[in-house]
Formats: sequence, C-alpha cells, structure tokens
Amino acid sequence: MDKELRFSTVLRELPVFLTGEDGTEKEFKLKELNGSQRAKYNQSFDVKVEMDEDGKAKAIAGEGFKSFSAVQFLAMCLYNEDGHPVSEGIIGKYPSTMISELHEAALELSGLNKEALKSAKKESKGSSSNGTE
Repeated sequence: MDKELRFSTVLRELPVFLTGEDGTEKEFKLKELNGSQRAKYNQSFDVKVEMDEDGKAKAIAGEGFKSFSAVQFLAMCLYNEDGHPVSEGIIGKYPSTMISELHEAALELSGLNKEALKSAKKESKGSSSNGTE
C-alpha cells in the first residue's frame, strides 16, 4: 500500500437545534457511533439462510432483524445541551418527521446510509472486507 491513512479518534458531530413547545431553542448534538455502538447496531441485522422447496438458498429475517428502530438508534447518538444521551422515552415523543430526518442525518454521520455503504463497497472491491463489518 503506497498511500497514507490519517484519522481522528474524535467522533464527528453535527449541531442540532430543537425548539420546544415553550418556544425556547436548545442546541443538541448528533455524534457518530463509536466502534462498539456500530457493532451492536450491525448485529441487529440478523439474517438466516434456509432452503426453499426447490432446494435453493434464500435469506430470511432472523429474530433480531432490524431490531433497532430509529428511536433506539438516535438514543445512541443524540446528546442534549449538557452532553448526555437523550433517552428513547424523550425521543419517542418527538414528531415523526423530526425523528425520520434526524435518523437519516445520524446514519449519514456514521457512514451507514445507502450512499456511504455503496461508496465503501466500491472502495473495498478486491479487498477481503465489504466495509460494513
């Protein structure tokens, strides 16, 4: 390998401004997942392979398939103004459109959105890893 790799151990973050029912605005932060959190998330995608009646293999969802909801995912990466993770109970009360947009931003920040995964797969072609653990 002729090129050089440089990384930072500081988690990337994105400021998020939330306005409460009382009209006050607070600054929160979305942070990318650390390695342990990412492994926990990836393990939630449990896929089993079974043979169908024609003897062909087919993938089916296991018991834990997509067990992480958007709310659970955000609870790992949304932090309040005091730097503490926001609980699932609090996030679950947010408007669904807000949860959806925050979830997409959090996936992108951690390199887990579709475009980031496609890019990782292209970059790793020919290597032994597919970039998704």
